[in-house]
Amino acid sequence: MNTRPQNLTHTHDKEKVYLKGKDKIVPPFRFGVEDVATKMWFHKLAYPGQFYSFIQHLDIIFYYLRKKGKYAKEPKTESHWILGRLNIEERRMYMYNSLSTAMKDSAAIKACQPFAVLLPHFFALFDEFKKENKPVCLDPFEVVKVDGLPQQTSNDCGCFVASFAEYFIDMKPIPLIFDVEKHRDRLAVLFYKYARMKEVEFIDSEDEAPPKGPKKNFVGISSSEGSKCGLGVSKFLELSVWFHKFRGMS
Repeated sequence: MNTRPQNLTHTHDKEKVYLKGKDKIVPPFRFGVEDVATKMWFHKLAYPGQFYSFIQHLDIIFYYLRKKGKYAKEPKTESHWILGRLNIEERRMYMYNSLSTAMKDSAAIKACQPFAVLLPHFFALFDEFKKENKPVCLDPFEVVKVDGLPQQTSNDCGCFVASFAEYFIDMKPIPLIFDVEKHRDRLAVLFYKYARMKEVEFIDSEDEAPPKGPKKNFVGISSSEGSKCGLGVSKFLELSVWFHKFRGMS
């Protein structure tokens, strides 16, 4: 299947790469939390140097990643994305940054601090410490920078965040050599094929299908082969994934 966009113009304008009237997808592709009605969505997903916006891209990507893990978001500004991993057992928040320098890491850690302060209070409020048989402690979580990560050379932080999260959820090591074009192509192809399956074969993922009845405090996790497993919500918080976007880093 040819996954590269067709009907392209010869302009260098990243926002206008299609001929007039050739950018529309009719009917639009349905992705659970958002409909995609333009080919430009896939163009930005596939090509290096294109910034992933929250509503247009990361909201949809993480909607499906949450079938493997849990996430939280703070999606108001478009500047730089970082990934964080919370470990309740260690009382630490691990920060993943694909644009790492002393100044930028300092800004990223500073952006994580409000979460580090507030999350212990939320866990105490909802008795998560008691569920894990741990003493209630309202001290802030320690924020720890993860070293040895591949680094972006262009405007690809959103792709790095999505890939870091998927590597962690799949319990695979993050490779030092990271082919961002390969990962972008993979995301674009996966979402395009899935959207076509929804449209042609009328399939729905479990989260998008009508509810089949109440489930008792469990989270379903889908592997690439479609197998399922269940983890208690409180226990699974140790493996929760969240991401954050903030100003001051490009």
